[in-house]
Amino acid sequence: MNDARLRADCARCCGLCCVAPAFDADQGFGFDKPAHTACPNLGTDHRCAIHATLLAAGFPACAVFDCFGAGQWVTQQLFAGQSWQTSPGIAAEMFKLYPKYRTLHELMALLDMAIRRVPQIDAVPLQQCLHEIERICQAGAALPDAHGMSALRQAVQRLLVKCVV
Repeated sequence: MNDARLRADCARCCGLCCVAPAFDADQGFGFDKPAHTACPNLGTDHRCAIHATLLAAGFPACAVFDCFGAGQWVTQQLFAGQSWQTSPGIAAEMFKLYPKYRTLHELMALLDMAIRRVPQIDAVPLQQCLHEIERICQAGAALPDAHGMSALRQAVQRLLVKCVV
């Protein structure tokens, strides 16, 4: 991936991937954890205490997880570097926004990869879609609802199939 903003930078995040989503042991997370609850392996420094041994500890899903930069986007761009740990009043909003930005950043990462793999002429609609999602990210509070996110994901999928396959 060329675009640095679409790469996870855990040092600029407050551990949102370890708090906001629910964990399901059957999906490779080692144990069940409800959403909006910190993983017990998350340290006060927002780092995973078992990161180096995730596979051996039974967390293969964590070992391969990528937020595509959504964690630091929410932490830095939307909340000016604040943390749910030190500013509990913002926790609910951070946890609500994180999965939406995770989806948007994943879609941007897919488009970015596709743009680099197709001839320039075929990349134009992909670039237009990428710019539209960037605009959505910049809009902040005007994010699509669940139905809108699903429609956006489907539109990107159709575009990728059309332009890449």
